[in-house]
Amino acid sequence: MSELSVTVLGCSGSYAAAGESCSGYLVRSDTTTLWVDCGPGTFANLQQHVALEAVDALLVSHHHPDHCAELPVVYNAAKYYMGIERIRVLATSGVREVTEAYGDSSDLFGWEMVKDSSKARVGDIDVLFSRTDHPVETLAMRFESDGKSIVYTSDTGRGWALAALSRDAGRPAPDLVVGEGTLLQATDSPDIPHVSAAWLAADANDVGARKLVVTHVPPGSDPQDHLTEAGEVFYGDVSVARTGATFWA
Repeated sequence: MSELSVTVLGCSGSYAAAGESCSGYLVRSDTTTLWVDCGPGTFANLQQHVALEAVDALLVSHHHPDHCAELPVVYNAAKYYMGIERIRVLATSGVREVTEAYGDSSDLFGWEMVKDSSKARVGDIDVLFSRTDHPVETLAMRFESDGKSIVYTSDTGRGWALAALSRDAGRPAPDLVVGEGTLLQATDSPDIPHVSAAWLAADANDVGARKLVVTHVPPGSDPQDHLTEAGEVFYGDVSVARTGATFWA
């Protein structure tokens, strides 16, 4: 059976803590490599694991800079230094708009616009997208390969749930959820377009997820507090994201 894993390239929420990077992940099967979100600092970390030319596609959840700001840097590196002719990019229309504020990128990026309920296949990984509850169009993603599944929530408020990428979509429970737990119960508020670690853990329980990784912890908040809060709620194995760490479905 093929392995399906996610490696953390960066996990700071909203902006990078000292010595850290913003959101970015490598999702890999035995034969396919996806770069999911490319926040500041993640390109450098990517190169510690794979060469850019080994990436089969770049998927970007939304156009907030902590999730997409490396795209113009990737363009320059690939086009002018690495000799890469084409990079497949699956993203929202907003991601393309902010990237092309620097100029037309279609000579390198093979743009594919995705939205709520879009489906795609890259190598042996199937991807399903679902729009979350966030101020700009933001897409959570479900990755499936050889009977294994990983769900990445990206950023969301309370108006979206993991069920959208599991039972509501006719899919089985995810093996692994990589979810934003930006807030703690003490700081949680329905007016903030993010959720707490406890909220995330309860949602993961609701869909029967086996494993949970809490991510998008903002600078100044202790990741251990987010891990403890989620662990008090979640029934399965729970971890907190760390740059460089790999988790298996």
